Amino acid sequence: MRPVCFISDFGLADDFVGTCKLVVTSVAPDIRVVDLTHEVPSFGVEVGAEILQHATRYAPADAVYLAIVDPGVGTKRRAVALRASSGAIMVGPDNGLLLPAADSLGGVVEAVVLTEDRYHIHPVSNTFHGRDVFAPVAAHLASGVEISEVGENLEPNSLAKLRLPDAAETGDGAKLSTRIISIDRYGNARLSIMQEEAGFEYNATLTVDTGDGGMAVKYVDTFGSAKAGELILVPDSHWRLSLAINRGSAAHALGLKVGGRVRIQPPDGPEDARA
Repeated sequence: MRPVCFISDFGLADDFVGTCKLVVTSVAPDIRVVDLTHEVPSFGVEVGAEILQHATRYAPADAVYLAIVDPGVGTKRRAVALRASSGAIMVGPDNGLLLPAADSLGGVVEAVVLTEDRYHIHPVSNTFHGRDVFAPVAAHLASGVEISEVGENLEPNSLAKLRLPDAAETGDGAKLSTRIISIDRYGNARLSIMQEEAGFEYNATLTVDTGDGGMAVKYVDTFGSAKAGELILVPDSHWRLSLAINRGSAAHALGLKVGGRVRIQPPDGPEDARA
């Protein structure tokens, strides 16, 4: 019995997550469902894809990923299942959510559109394919049904692609223009630049502009390297840079929003670099 790794933007205030898990266990009571997160920002396909991709480093090799961030539910977007080269299976909407994770596991070797309705819950709602299509299909696949049985073959090259965020060098290359891709519950703003891409040295003093002018920010290796209340730049557990306040909320203090631009001036860079 394969474990099911479940990620969504459903939140926990409603019954959506619980209902999907009830469907999974009604198909196979012994299935182990691991909740990765259900707090992906609403409709945040890009954020969900990045979280799902990161999770593949730690999940069992035979995991079935049930991934539901689906703003196109009820439209002509396809419901799909993918098998990666590693053997892992991913179930969800064909909107780019699944492909980065599959690529991190060696790429897609088999894909199907979920047209075999005997594996669905009926009647199928126009607005809740998570419960009626994705959850039961994931459960059947986790319990041993072959991916070829749940739908029609699909050319992997036709799958919707999503380019995960990265940093863009601007001006003469001295200033980095990044984007806020998510804000966690502590108010830390995760940026679209990886630690290795930035190449900064710890304890360097940088200049960061979130839209209201430049501010001096220290680049540190961990929160404890800064004083309480100090604005810092720090690599997070995904090795992305985050703008944070030690024991405080950078998002609240600076009015940060997902999608906002953050410009980072490395030490000794030209002051007139433009984004």
